[in-house]
Amino acid sequence: MEPNRDVGSLALEQELKWLRAYAVVTYPFACVPFLFIFFADHGMDAGQYGEVLTAYYVMMFLAEVPTGMLADRFGTRGMLVLGPLILAAGFGAMIANPTYAGFLVGEILLGLGHSVLSGPPTVALYELLQRHGQQDRYLAEESRIHARRLYGTGSAFLLGGLVVYFGNANGNAYRLAIMVTCVLHLLAAFFATRLSNPVRESRAEAPEVFLGHARLELKKSSVRWLLVYWVVLFTLLRFPFHNYQPYLKAAGAIEPLLANAVVVGLVFAVLNLVAAPLSACVPKLVDRFGRRALFWWMPLTLSASLVVMGIERLLAADGQSSRTWCWVGISMFFVQQVPFAMHWSLLHEFVNHRISSAARTTVLSIISLGARAVYALINLELFYLQETSGIAVALMATALGGALAASCVLLLRPRGLLRGNGPVD
Repeated sequence: MEPNRDVGSLALEQELKWLRAYAVVTYPFACVPFLFIFFADHGMDAGQYGEVLTAYYVMMFLAEVPTGMLADRFGTRGMLVLGPLILAAGFGAMIANPTYAGFLVGEILLGLGHSVLSGPPTVALYELLQRHGQQDRYLAEESRIHARRLYGTGSAFLLGGLVVYFGNANGNAYRLAIMVTCVLHLLAAFFATRLSNPVRESRAEAPEVFLGHARLELKKSSVRWLLVYWVVLFTLLRFPFHNYQPYLKAAGAIEPLLANAVVVGLVFAVLNLVAAPLSACVPKLVDRFGRRALFWWMPLTLSASLVVMGIERLLAADGQSSRTWCWVGISMFFVQQVPFAMHWSLLHEFVNHRISSAARTTVLSIISLGARAVYALINLELFYLQETSGIAVALMATALGGALAASCVLLLRPRGLLRGNGPVD
């Protein structure tokens, strides 16, 4: 038995090596810190930017369940290959046809690609370990792989800044950064082809079955409350994230360093790396402050940070901003990483302790799909507001509206919802 065990161990370690390599280039978005600038250079305004982002979220919403069914039916390797290829095609569409239509098609493909990759990397790791009887290693291996994913994305951001700055004499080689992103996605697809694809029994759930479960779960006050709360928090997290590029571009007119592609790439890289260690602090924070305080703190902190960013932009509109004020605004990016790092763990903690085990997957799908669908519409309206009234007004409106909505939702929560550990009916 020893030779067989050795062979199995070697096969496991070989596949883990490819999964770890895949993690580094799963999301190698070298061009993302500069994508808005590339869009703007080709005639896109803030309203149109909001439209293509909305198309991205709509596609993610539409494709989430079908792509999950395909992964269950055909296995994870094919999806791990397909996802990066679709993402590469999305970015490729943007450089092949740098018009509104090309950008729209590109964002739709990006939404599809992200949906394809929403579950297979995690499932592939667990099933690999399970086949070798080592599923007890899952948490440790997933942590290592997630760290590589974060480091890979952060490094790609910095690489993008270097490519943009040194890629041509003007320091604006945005097209080249998009091409580098496409190549890295192709590398991810190659790594995925090195994985095995064992025969598996389909566990796909028919859409009508999922919808039936979803209707049943939405009858529970705890699920309805969490869905509304998560829409508010998701908006407060995603709108500023999509505004980092427009904000940096605007602030670069006052602070020259922020017009330097290397600095922009470095800012995005550090943002990506800051969130990783913060997420590990969530259990201690729950023990120290309790869920209720953290559920209040996350949206109100995000709202306050948006107010600071809005004040800086209002000062800039009056000619009274300064380089110092610009950095104060940029520092809010890092403040926003704290609730960003905490929110997903707190969602799972809430669901695991408040929802019965049979319903957890359905509830998480409801929350994810619902937040994307509603935010797609909110995103469109906010970027239209930004186009007509400016970034400062859009930031302030999001901050004040988000704080008010979060306060109402939290004050109207079902009694005792954020206390205790038992399931809530």
